[in-house]
Amino acid sequence: MAGKDSGHPRMTANYPTGTSEGLKEKAQEMASNVGDAAGQMKDRAREFASGIADQAGERWRSASEGIQEGFSSMSHRAEDLWGDVTGMIRRYPVASLGVAFGLGCLVSCALFMTPHSDDMTRRMSRSSS
Repeated sequence: MAGKDSGHPRMTANYPTGTSEGLKEKAQEMASNVGDAAGQMKDRAREFASGIADQAGERWRSASEGIQEGFSSMSHRAEDLWGDVTGMIRRYPVASLGVAFGLGCLVSCALFMTPHSDDMTRRMSRSSS
């Protein structure tokens, strides 16, 4: 084996065998490339987050405008309804009093028929004994 190189196989496979300065420059270049890639990724992440924030802001504005328009429409309808009811009461005062009295009777009957908490407590204690 006099004519063959007896070194490690990687040393004979055309790998760079430069000085330590050459390796140092390569490492610095690789670190610079990694830093540049990280900077680009950071910029892209900022752009993405900014885009999402802009979309969220636009949707929030759109939703708040829709709610305001809905509330405004509802308040106008309520005003119209109130105007119609007061107009009917002014035109038919006796009938309006009769309807109000009837509704009052219905509400009082409904409240009288609902079980009170004391009654329920007594019924529960009776059923457990």
